Amino acid sequence: MQRNEFPIKQYSAIMNIHSLHIQNFKSFRDVTIDLNADINIFTGTNNSGKTTVLEAIALWQECFAKLLQRAKVGRSGKRATSYQKGDYILGNTQNKYFPFDQITSVRSPNFSDIFYQRNTSIPIVLGAALRQDKQELNISFEIRSSGSTYVIVLKNFSTYDFAAFNAFFKKLPNPIGILYASPVSAIQQIEDFTTAPIIKANILKRESVSVLRNRLYAIYHHTDRTLYTNFLRSLNDILFDNQTGITFHFNSDAQRDTRVVIEFQIGTNDTQKDIALLGSGSLQVVEILLSLYYSEEPDMNLILLDEPDSHIHRDIQKRLLHTITEFSTTNQVFLTTHNESLIRAASPEHLFHLEHTPRNHYRPLNHKELAPIPKTSDKKSFKGIYPLSTNAIIRSLGDSTGLDFINAIEADRIIFVEGEDDAKALHILLQRTSLTKNTTKYVFWVLNGISNVFREIAMYKRFFSQIKNRKSLWEKSVLIMDRDFLTDEHSTLIKEELTQSFLPTYMTEAYTLESTLCADFEKTGMLLHLWLKDQDISSDKQDIENVLRSKYSDLGPRFQRLLENNNVHDTVQRYRAARDHCKELFGKKKIIDLNDIALTTHYQDFVNQCIKEKTFYKIMRKDDVEYLINAVLQPYSITFTTEKNFTDVLKNISPNLWLSEWDFLKNIGRLRD
Repeated sequence: MQRNEFPIKQYSAIMNIHSLHIQNFKSFRDVTIDLNADINIFTGTNNSGKTTVLEAIALWQECFAKLLQRAKVGRSGKRATSYQKGDYILGNTQNKYFPFDQITSVRSPNFSDIFYQRNTSIPIVLGAALRQDKQELNISFEIRSSGSTYVIVLKNFSTYDFAAFNAFFKKLPNPIGILYASPVSAIQQIEDFTTAPIIKANILKRESVSVLRNRLYAIYHHTDRTLYTNFLRSLNDILFDNQTGITFHFNSDAQRDTRVVIEFQIGTNDTQKDIALLGSGSLQVVEILLSLYYSEEPDMNLILLDEPDSHIHRDIQKRLLHTITEFSTTNQVFLTTHNESLIRAASPEHLFHLEHTPRNHYRPLNHKELAPIPKTSDKKSFKGIYPLSTNAIIRSLGDSTGLDFINAIEADRIIFVEGEDDAKALHILLQRTSLTKNTTKYVFWVLNGISNVFREIAMYKRFFSQIKNRKSLWEKSVLIMDRDFLTDEHSTLIKEELTQSFLPTYMTEAYTLESTLCADFEKTGMLLHLWLKDQDISSDKQDIENVLRSKYSDLGPRFQRLLENNNVHDTVQRYRAARDHCKELFGKKKIIDLNDIALTTHYQDFVNQCIKEKTFYKIMRKDDVEYLINAVLQPYSITFTTEKNFTDVLKNISPNLWLSEWDFLKNIGRLRD
């Protein structure tokens, strides 16, 4: 028997499934999933469809492999629908009938089990939008029943652009690799040597564990010796954090023996034992690593891991996820879990929460807004840790103890903010700070007002400095606060002193986050144009920008009200309170060294300067922002409120619509590393 050498991936693939559409398959009536190019983690309660997603991908690939063939004759017609003899196509009128037992990628005891509600009269549709660089290719298969036979066809075969199909893939006839690993509790006591095609067939049938020894033997004897070395290093890192080591002893030879005999040894003093005696957690990690290392070199490689965290300790789960993340640069990984530890270890951008509904459009968790905080009966404003979006997932899985504080301990950054609205807006902005995905984990701590910032920040420093998880909570904390009524001079002084004495502090030049929209009319005009488009309202982006500039320029008289005696009195009272808080917080250092009369003059001079220079955004409150935007939107018969619509406008932010007022957010991910 020849040694089975199954090639191991060593290149960087960029092709991936960008979007998956599933109709009438098992528990899904009509489901679309917008996928990541690297890692996709599906969570949810039992029977929510986690494994169904993996099976849909596996079946889509099986349809691709079964229908792929060379054209025996060409097809003439329009250029987009024609192809030449010898081109690769997906099926024809004859090659479409497949008996029940020939579909191996899906577990179904009965022929009708793969159809939604077992209704064979409605066809299954599995569609995938593939992406490679800036190119995209859609491939959808339809599966119908004919007696006890499946009829599988490419949708729109007669009009499909096979020229684009052949140009898109570089490694036809085997452009797609797929590996499917299921939970492992034990392996067979005896395993015979077999060939690479049989190994691959077992993997596709989700029986990869039945050839685990063969796969391990193949890596050990591969011509590239570094593959086994790297595999073993990864295994020891995950299982033992490199504190000790496992070694394998290969006591048989494919050239002369029938059975694959492999023993293991942990440390130098352990006796050698057959790998069937490895614990279920260790076997699970071996199986997963084999799925990652033991793969082909196609255009696109799909790794399907069904509950890879089964039987695995919490710390091992984190190290395993780290290793999977490293492999996601060359593989598109799909895994299912309902384990709280793995969910916590994952980035929100990689998480999908399935909701046990037959129809849905799923996106990664980081695309969801922070949910509103339920109001208390006494109508007090919220104060404390803003619950993360993962909390809802973990609660649905049955564990809700101490979630919020655990979130703070495990977060990369704790962001102190004044109010709930600030947290919701910053959550959206932080997910759009760069062209690449933002994987930093943020927790917002709502202080409920600027007075509490001054009154309580010293207490938080003392408390948070004592709680550590690698670094103290205080070391990873930052403060983002509105400048409000503060002048340029005092806002800069307070920001610098807070940063020097307590924690990195940021303020916008604008009065509030909402007021930043009035600092760049070109980009804000486009954002409003896109927001109207979301409401199915047609508009001209240049017209919106022009009206925005014009209306803003005429706002001077509106801000004269700030110079009226009663308004000046109210602002100076707030200024006096800030001055006194600073004195208490910073001791003898006087940040605002002005008496009441001087404060009045100082504030009036600042307002007059803003009116003269038309830097109104520095003194614009939320009602002023609403007044301006509603004046612009008057022809469209729609009302804008900052409370309801500000975050909706922010959802349309892209790199070219990023406002310089938000640039400070790009620094937060790099703080104190």
